[in-house]
Amino acid sequence: MYYIVFDIGGTSIKYSIMNNDSEFIESDSIETPQQGEGKTQKILVDIINDYKTKYDIKGVAMSVPGGIDDDGYIHFMGQVIDLQDMYLNKYIKEHTGLNCVYDNDVNCVAMAEKSMGNAVDNKNFVCITIGTGIGGGVFINNQLYRGHRGMAGEFGINILEHRLSQLENIHMRTFSRLGSTYNLIDRVNKLKNTSLDGVQVFELAKEDKDVQDLIEDFYFSLAIGIYNIVYSFAPEKVLLGGGISSRDNLIENINRYLKLLNPEILDMVTIDTCKFQNDSGKIGALYKYLSNNI
Repeated sequence: MYYIVFDIGGTSIKYSIMNNDSEFIESDSIETPQQGEGKTQKILVDIINDYKTKYDIKGVAMSVPGGIDDDGYIHFMGQVIDLQDMYLNKYIKEHTGLNCVYDNDVNCVAMAEKSMGNAVDNKNFVCITIGTGIGGGVFINNQLYRGHRGMAGEFGINILEHRLSQLENIHMRTFSRLGSTYNLIDRVNKLKNTSLDGVQVFELAKEDKDVQDLIEDFYFSLAIGIYNIVYSFAPEKVLLGGGISSRDNLIENINRYLKLLNPEILDMVTIDTCKFQNDSGKIGALYKYLSNNI
């Protein structure tokens, strides 16, 4: 059996053909279109229908950045507002004839890590993805915690800094604004009047003190956000995902600042990376599809 599996983000839409064993047959990606004109759902349908001519596609699984009811209604969709306030599963069924199952992107990451990744032996853990924004997935007593309207784990909206006199700018002080890779890159490019990508930003930091300071602030913001989550949920483990999770010194730098905040915090929690890194969302989405026995 073959399935087409999407990982939809604010920057790109990644998709793969996968089989029942979660093996990747082929993969591709496309830039996420400008939002507000309904282009996203049309792109998804075109991709699915194109692959239907090449493979015997059984169904569609998706990892999406939103708050989702159990019946599939999407209340909140972060930066991909084209897919907000709709039953995407019904739209896909109507336009492709295929059943579609989806969940919040970091819930999918958490399911992948729980089923076959770095949280198999953990009852209580949190996944945090670092990318265009910050997302979260929470397992409590071996169960995925969804919360009202599926909004549990929207850690990126958390406010890390505040002043009443600066209330009109409080949206600039959220976890996503201060701790996401996208916003780090944006700050560096504005400071240096450049158009660097993430790899180039970290290379520049080796010889530029200003950029190194921005990166240190980035690590510190990540540590503050993780610190708050650890003392809210008391997880055994926090797993970090997103492209930056492949950097060898990510955990070392975050742990350095966590110990600065509280020397005892690492006695109660382990900080690690997701086993499948950028593939976690797709693996978890397919796991949910197969678990639903569609």
